[in-house]
Amino acid sequence: MDVNTIPAPLSIKPSQLFDGDDGQWSSFTIRVGTPPTDVRVLVSTLVPETWIVLDSGCTENDISNCKNSRGNTFSNTSTTWQDLGHWNLGVDGALGANPQSEGDYGSDILGFELSDSSAVTIDGQIIAGTTDTLFWLGNLGISPRTPLFDDQKQRGLLTSMRDQNLIPSLSYGYTSGASYRSAYGSLTLGGYDSSRFVPNDVTFTLAPQDTHDLVIGLQSISYSVAGSDTEVSLLTYGAGFLAFIDSTLPNLWLPNEVCDAFVQAFGLTYQSIDLLYLVNETMHAANLQANASVTFQLGNDPTANPAVNITFPYASFDLNMTQRTSGSQQRYFPIRNASTSDQYTLGRTFLQEAYLAVNYDNQTFSVSQVDNSGKSSHIVAITNSTTTSAPSSTSSSVGPSGASNGTTAGPGTQSSGLATSAIAGIVIAIVAIAVLIAGGFIFVCLRRRKRRRNQPQRSELPGDSHHQQMATADTTYYHENAYPQKQSGLVDISRKGQELDGGDVASPSTINTNHLPAPTHELSGSEIQRAELHSPEPDRSRSPTLVNRGSTITPEPTWGTRLEMPSPELHSREFADHGNGASHSPSALPSPQTEAPSIRAGSSTSAFQSPVIGYTRFGMTTPPAGEPISPGSGTGVLAPEHERDDSFFTHHHGPSQS
Repeated sequence: MDVNTIPAPLSIKPSQLFDGDDGQWSSFTIRVGTPPTDVRVLVSTLVPETWIVLDSGCTENDISNCKNSRGNTFSNTSTTWQDLGHWNLGVDGALGANPQSEGDYGSDILGFELSDSSAVTIDGQIIAGTTDTLFWLGNLGISPRTPLFDDQKQRGLLTSMRDQNLIPSLSYGYTSGASYRSAYGSLTLGGYDSSRFVPNDVTFTLAPQDTHDLVIGLQSISYSVAGSDTEVSLLTYGAGFLAFIDSTLPNLWLPNEVCDAFVQAFGLTYQSIDLLYLVNETMHAANLQANASVTFQLGNDPTANPAVNITFPYASFDLNMTQRTSGSQQRYFPIRNASTSDQYTLGRTFLQEAYLAVNYDNQTFSVSQVDNSGKSSHIVAITNSTTTSAPSSTSSSVGPSGASNGTTAGPGTQSSGLATSAIAGIVIAIVAIAVLIAGGFIFVCLRRRKRRRNQPQRSELPGDSHHQQMATADTTYYHENAYPQKQSGLVDISRKGQELDGGDVASPSTINTNHLPAPTHELSGSEIQRAELHSPEPDRSRSPTLVNRGSTITPEPTWGTRLEMPSPELHSREFADHGNGASHSPSALPSPQTEAPSIRAGSSTSAFQSPVIGYTRFGMTTPPAGEPISPGSGTGVLAPEHERDDSFFTHHHGPSQS
């Protein structure tokens, strides 16, 4: 089959027989090995592999038709059998099974007859041959769990079929059938049969446990007699509970109080030897006359709405236990006392009147009332994009491949995902939007850069840089290793600045750092005739540096080695030396390259209020406490934590670490 083609779901044909020693259950025929051996099995929603009964499962002490009664035993003469050894079946001992039950495991060819009379086979399937009499018939495991043998993972049936493109998804629909209605079971792999249930609007979510995933909230259990409007609650203590659906065994494992309520309602007798609730012939006749029913109300948890009701007639609990040696039968009621909440389980009896549809791809499932109206089969695919919501009454005619084929799309589900063209359109739209956003961002950036480039620049004379440095309210120092182009000692005046009068000396006390100056506006006027400024004769011993000043290129004046530019005294600018308590008041600065004073990050006495911020705002990593900080020389000490302003660090580097 083409891997690009979505396959149709497979409806497994029932054997049209009712088998079992603990009731009459609709079985399915499978074919094992080479040459194929036909055996009849029931369905297990718990295990991932297939169990079959070996010839040694019947002895001379058993009933004469033991082999056929057990679904036709397997002699294991298959030429394609690959032995995997003896392994535990992995059943839950808490539910009456023997936890030491073993099987002869191997891999072999497994085949099914389909409802349309065709057949399908799949190689390399995990099969266990068993003799355990608790499982009178074998089981076809449909759980997607992964079998494990000596740390070697094997694929279960459902997973193998999905991986080999035999079914459209990791999903199934199943009801066990009802012998009292002569209704056979229904098993669809990769979909469900919409004719076998009554739609509802409840969606359940799979529990995270691999072995107990089909968990529902049992909200109430009520008992009513036909023709009466009176309902009696069988949850005597008034509280619901969580329960697990498992078709491997027939019983309903319920709290002791609930079992006692069933005893009162149906006149049961508890038999402690076999742990069975028995029904004598007198009470059986009375129950048939009363024609009572029991309704289970289910939700995602014991109290949540919405909920769905599943109603059971008395006949669904009227089962017979067959004695394996004599063949005698005992009428029993399939409930068991659960000693812990982990044992609360709804077994195969529950699935006589409930239809289960599970989608493991979407981790959802639904439980619906079985439809007994006898409609024609209507198989619906569940694709891996389908949400298995509880089936609703609305449906569409879309098949599993997305084309109309007369198959009713699953109630409350979609038969397929988005078409390829729709997905492509969505992707193209997303890419186009992303390109437009990126283009707009680039356009805005280029426009701002062009506008900034066209703004007039104020010419500077040598020596003016010091005044600009002192007049900048938010002074920024550049780390010389990170920004080598700033090693001239000049600060960046393109940031927030305040221009002082030419002859004034800036002191920290005269600069208001809390309020930024208003932006400067350029006034219109006539063009000023530009003239070349007079400069001293450059020192011919040095190579001249050409400076572009408007339209004239002139050599940059060069100062003698002993010449110092005068600088106003800065009595108010003091930088505390926390190491020795000394203060420095520089009176003159060498020009034109003035050595930037060393500061202590976070010092409260410095006029530069944000030295740590200035040091880190360009992405520099804040050094740990004690590491020197300096604009150029690496001097200075990081302030202690209680003196730091962490607001910037929180914004740029996350919360500070104490």
